[in-house]
Amino acid sequence: MKLIIKTAAYLLLLFLHSCSHQSSQKEGHEVVLQVGTYTLMQDEYHYLKEKLKRNHHDSIQLLEEIRDQAYLLAFAKEHRYDTINELHKRLDYALKFYIAQVDGYLWNKKVKPKLQVTDSLLQTAYKKSAFVYHIDLIKFSDKDTSALKKSMFNQSQFNNLKKITPKGQFHQITLTYPFLPYGVFTTQLDQAKINDIIGPFETDQGTYVMMVKNIVPAPLQPYKDMEQKLSQAITIRMTNKYVFESVKHIQAETKPRFYDQAITNLCRHYDPKEKKWTNMIDSMLLLEYTFHGNTKQFKGQDFKEFIQYQPMFFGSLQNTEDVKKMINTYLIGLFLYDEAQKLSPENDSEYLLFKGWLRNRFYVNYFREHVILPHIHPQEKAVQSNFNMQKDSLQQQFLIKKEKEEYRKQIDRLKTTYKLVVDKMT
Repeated sequence: MKLIIKTAAYLLLLFLHSCSHQSSQKEGHEVVLQVGTYTLMQDEYHYLKEKLKRNHHDSIQLLEEIRDQAYLLAFAKEHRYDTINELHKRLDYALKFYIAQVDGYLWNKKVKPKLQVTDSLLQTAYKKSAFVYHIDLIKFSDKDTSALKKSMFNQSQFNNLKKITPKGQFHQITLTYPFLPYGVFTTQLDQAKINDIIGPFETDQGTYVMMVKNIVPAPLQPYKDMEQKLSQAITIRMTNKYVFESVKHIQAETKPRFYDQAITNLCRHYDPKEKKWTNMIDSMLLLEYTFHGNTKQFKGQDFKEFIQYQPMFFGSLQNTEDVKKMINTYLIGLFLYDEAQKLSPENDSEYLLFKGWLRNRFYVNYFREHVILPHIHPQEKAVQSNFNMQKDSLQQQFLIKKEKEEYRKQIDRLKTTYKLVVDKMT
């Protein structure tokens, strides 16, 4: 599967717990930096400083980066970046992305406290890991799934099914507790015995049925040597189980109805060289779903916006199944963002710090795109004279060098425009 990453926005999200700028003075919080009308409050400064440490070994350079950014944000404030619709869209999609992620806002508030790996659970896992399970595994084809996944199998029926199952859908595997990845989707393995039939059970990759052919003792390391590994495996199982059940709940609530032919046409109209679609896809109805009791529509123009602003997505825009997964990602993000609003995130200081920081990063990136980069596109002759066009990497190094030079030039220009009012950073 082809991976597509919206690089600029994604890089911002690597700092998911970083800092923000708030324009209004907070009671009891001191201004530590002010450039023009932009102010950096004490809590914001310490938060930002802590998160930027990962990128700076030199504390002086770290402070200089914060000061430089302050001039850019003073420019952004004067030029009303907060009124630019594109930046609102970027922030909106980035927040939905953040809230919907494992270890994102909603996860940490509602789910993480429930996923506790206790000593009792670890001890049980250690005892169960003393055995290896030899398993025959059958995956149902899509056309068989609806008829078979609700069926009950005995040993004879399973063996008959195995005989007619295509080679690519039958596997002989070995598993140990907690039976990843299949233990995420069924607990039947936890108490299984030889010749037990497990399933059929549904997973995020399709529907399976399995038979336990044998259970044999396994070499068992000391508990202390396995404790961390078992804890990680149990956490993965609980996490993936919650995610799977959450997605099923969202599907049940939203009742999505995909229009496969329209999605196929959408894929056909995508030009990978130009990286865009024609406008004729805007009115295509791709999905209908239920939200707050009302039927909603998701059209081609909505998908184009999603692709433009979503920080990260996986798959090919020319593959129907990949596109359906992307649309499903949109729907999940929409639902979870709505769920998060019930927790009043705008009253959560840490969420506000993150939101403000992310907004500022989009402002800085917008300044880079619209002020810095237009000045550094080298003429073809200049590139040829420097590198003779021998290597793309050399050309890229040249552009990076020029961008740094233009960045420094723009910061120096802004320093003559905006007054440094307060600087108490240490």
